[in-house]
Amino acid sequence: MRHRVDNARGGSGARRSRLNSRRRQRNERYGRFIGLTALGTLLPGSGLVAAGRRRLGTFILILLGLALVVALAVVVLVPQSRLASYAGDRQMMLLLGGGLAILAAVWMLIALGTHRSLEPDGLSPGRRFGGALVVVLAASLVVAPMALGSRYAFTQRDLIGSISSGGESHTTPEIDEKDPWADKPRLNVLFLGGDAGDGREGLRPDTQIVASIDTDTGETTMISLPRNLENVPFPEDSPLHEVYPDGFQGPGDQLEWMLNAVYRNVPNAHPEVFKGVEHPGADANKWAVEGALGIDIDYFMLVDLAGFEAVVDALGGITLDVPHDIPIGNKTLPNGECSEPRGYVEAGENRHLDGDEALWFARSRCPGDDYVRMARQRCVMDAIVAQVKPTTLISRYQKLANTAGDIITTDVPEGMFPALIELMLKVQNASLESLTLDREFFESMGTTSGDPDYDALHERVDEILNGSSGQSSPGESPTGSGENTSETDDTTEAAERTSGDGAGTITQVSERTSDTGSEDGSGDGGEAEADEPVDAGKVC
Repeated sequence: MRHRVDNARGGSGARRSRLNSRRRQRNERYGRFIGLTALGTLLPGSGLVAAGRRRLGTFILILLGLALVVALAVVVLVPQSRLASYAGDRQMMLLLGGGLAILAAVWMLIALGTHRSLEPDGLSPGRRFGGALVVVLAASLVVAPMALGSRYAFTQRDLIGSISSGGESHTTPEIDEKDPWADKPRLNVLFLGGDAGDGREGLRPDTQIVASIDTDTGETTMISLPRNLENVPFPEDSPLHEVYPDGFQGPGDQLEWMLNAVYRNVPNAHPEVFKGVEHPGADANKWAVEGALGIDIDYFMLVDLAGFEAVVDALGGITLDVPHDIPIGNKTLPNGECSEPRGYVEAGENRHLDGDEALWFARSRCPGDDYVRMARQRCVMDAIVAQVKPTTLISRYQKLANTAGDIITTDVPEGMFPALIELMLKVQNASLESLTLDREFFESMGTTSGDPDYDALHERVDEILNGSSGQSSPGESPTGSGENTSETDDTTEAAERTSGDGAGTITQVSERTSDTGSEDGSGDGGEAEADEPVDAGKVC
């Protein structure tokens, strides 16, 4: 009897031992399955080799190795600037976006096939779900970045297509896109900030800045023009020279004959000149700036200030010093005083401004004047450049691209974007020079923005951009304004040099001038005398 009990106990113990052994084996097989599934997902082909499908797995591994070698060779051998320029090539973005999408899909199919080949028979539903979850999590480490890259590539392609120009223009140069800078030592781009919001009839670009770029070194001079520049001449080879032989002037309201009125008024008055032109206002404005500065303007880029707010918000805001409270939403009244603001951009160091605050920091001019505002606009541009970092672009790219496509207009042809992107990389690492045509600048030439000496201005701009000096008769200054030579030499200090990081010095303007206008455009460039000077102090 005891012998039977012992045998029963011994048999029960043996069964438990066998069951435990089988359980351990199943767990080991499941653990091996999970590990090999993860490895096969991250390294396509390795899991198939482990599952016994060696030919297929080895073939996939060889293809993957060759692809990695080619990718590494491209990164090492192709200049980084050339790789970056591909972001402006719509065909390349199509190939990249489509290629990444296909690669992500194939990678996922291989991962699923590896999982199926390695999965042991008889798994419980919970363990089968665990295996599938491992595939999804491991694949997300590789497939998700590919999918995101594909999406960004298609977004970039759409962006280039939406802002590039394919229409007619009188002013865009004919450039060999294969070697665009061969015969072009300088590229001049006109940046316009336009506001066609409530209270304004049409669009008036109050912000006008020329970026003159040395195409060899990337060294750049930013020239800020006042919106109230008068009697602007048009180049002799422009059809507008015959229409306005004495410059942009005429009867009636003086505000309708200033630089910022060219964009709207000239095409409206002379539509026959711009028949078939895609951006007639921009063509007229480019001719006006060419006549004012004596240089060719190659392209323009117009940013709608109403959308500028969205760009800053898409960047996550900008950071800069606000030296004193800047009014929000006020304007200049007919008596020269300022209306009540709806708020203030509060003073402080390293203030983080959202889109609305940044917009009013750049556009507010009461109290103050256009020249103070021009300086603050350059502060905002510097802050945006400082904010645009690779991590910011990657994390916010989709929103930035969608916003930019809605607010940017340009006459840059689609085929020029790769070369421009490559040039911009040079600009980022080169010196930046800033020239503001403010009151002090014109006073140094013995003129004003209301009655400039454009011949002297042409000489001054040529001297700053090309290092040349105007020829003059004995006893006459190079500007022809009656200044002596030493005084003329001193005025070159109007060109402020800054470091390549974009954080430059700003001309300090502490007087309130007579050309202060309302934010809605109703009093732009008015000639009423200000009651008293306003100390603008430090700009930023």
